[in-house]
Amino acid sequence: FWLVALLAVWSLVQLGALSASSAAVLVLAYLGQIVVYRPQNSTGWPFAWFLYSGVVDLVLGYYNATCIREGPPLDPQGRYLFAMSPHGIFGVCRAFSGGSLWRQMYGDIRPRWGSFGGAFFIPGVREFSLCSGCLDASRPVLERAIARGESVMLIPGGTRELMLTDGHSTTTKLVLLGRKGFVKLAIRHGLQLVPGFCFGEKWVHDIVLLPASLRAFLHRRFKLAGCALAGRWWSFVGKVAQADGTPISLGYVWGAPMSIRHDPDCDDQYVQQVHEQYMAAVLDLFERHKQRFGYSAEEQLDFVAAED
Repeated sequence: FWLVALLAVWSLVQLGALSASSAAVLVLAYLGQIVVYRPQNSTGWPFAWFLYSGVVDLVLGYYNATCIREGPPLDPQGRYLFAMSPHGIFGVCRAFSGGSLWRQMYGDIRPRWGSFGGAFFIPGVREFSLCSGCLDASRPVLERAIARGESVMLIPGGTRELMLTDGHSTTTKLVLLGRKGFVKLAIRHGLQLVPGFCFGEKWVHDIVLLPASLRAFLHRRFKLAGCALAGRWWSFVGKVAQADGTPISLGYVWGAPMSIRHDPDCDDQYVQQVHEQYMAAVLDLFERHKQRFGYSAEEQLDFVAAED
């Protein structure tokens, strides 16, 4: 995104529409506001106009996407924590939280995305995230959103899970072992936990990994994935067919909500119990729906720790 923006500014300078000094001032002013202006730590930006617009419908239509909601309609007055897996390289799964499709399934329930803090310091990604309703995924920020009566949507596996995306493997790795923060958040505030699984995204883009030492540094210091992606024509545009020509059937299945006992003290034993139930629910969704979305019988899930 930032490369496109810089290219646009450079083009304006070359065409004489913008002086070099004015371009420098604009770039510096933009970078400065990134540091000073941090809406991601408060209420974010208005987002319904974008996230539930026809733009998202176009994305889902491009992938010929299907979304399934299991269980009865949710109570619009309830509060929920929607937990998605897997992360995928580009996070195309986020499109299933918007558009007319979401409104048909969940009505006026409009959860706020939690995103890793570094995303809000990357030009282009910052604006896209804020327009999609993202907030910083830190506990204080999400708890303030919950206190305002908002529901929350997270991808628990995070950037570690992103780096494990492998469309050539029959094993999908989910970084969930030891990831209990989202479960504690649900228990602490009495949110119903809604498990979900995205099928097909691992085939949409190929992952291009940076050298291991650089990846480790970027993730340790900035929580960045340390990789790039390649879609159709080596671009950000996702593929619609696998290498052998098999069409990619992108799909999402939301499970029925798990009723969570409200426990502000977050008893460790109960946290472990709910965490295990969540992983079992994700595995159940995967096994029951994988063949519908083009996964072979040999495809399996592997729950791993972030350090693995």
